[in-house]
Amino acid sequence: MYARVTNVRFPPEMKAEVTRVARGLGPILKRQRGFEGFQVLTDPDAGEGIIVSLWEAEADVEASETGDSYIGQVSMMSSFLYEPLAPKRMR
Repeated sequence: MYARVTNVRFPPEMKAEVTRVARGLGPILKRQRGFEGFQVLTDPDAGEGIIVSLWEAEADVEASETGDSYIGQVSMMSSFLYEPLAPKRMR
């Protein structure tokens, strides 16, 4: 199993928007080959959190990052974050 972990930092007043957009990734990812699970964890008062997606194989993680829907959703989220999204792949 492989995981993509993305740390997010956002203005606390944007917590609803961040959560909505992050959870919007779930349906997009579910259509991808090898997808096994997804979780968004935030501390809204601190303005930070993590997004974790689980995958059967490393190739599945890589392929999921190239879809137009995924790229669009991540771009939308990037517009209200303090720093760029920098996903890490883990095994």
